[in-house]
Amino acid sequence: MEGLSYKLTEDQSELSGAFAVRRRVFVEEQGIAEGLVFDGNDGEALHAVVKNGTEVVGTARVRFLSSRRAKLERMAVLDGCRRKGIGSRVTSFVIGELKERGVEQVVLHAQCAVVPFYKCCGFDEIGLPFREAGVQHVEMERQI
Repeated sequence: MEGLSYKLTEDQSELSGAFAVRRRVFVEEQGIAEGLVFDGNDGEALHAVVKNGTEVVGTARVRFLSSRRAKLERMAVLDGCRRKGIGSRVTSFVIGELKERGVEQVVLHAQCAVVPFYKCCGFDEIGLPFREAGVQHVEMERQI
């Protein structure tokens, strides 16, 4: 998987690729309702993609909660591409983009199974676990 690129979406093709990854991971693999995965907030968000050549293999969405606070959402990496550092690198890429925009804090709702991953990316748990889209989550935050 050499030659991976990390970037914000620039056109409809890249955005469609991001949506395809989200559909495969959240809807097909995890059984989350498509209406929850595609919640109507995509138009107001930044979308990052990870590309292997021309194929989108990972994605993340960011919504701005205020000028200094953002929420990382819908991060997904295709099954065959996991455990290769893509998730941590796309998280780092997104945080760098947010820092350039003056964001000071990033929050997210992590599925409990991936809390250790987000801890390795510098996030801390805040609050108790809760159910979202039928899956146990916990809120996490990171200062940047």
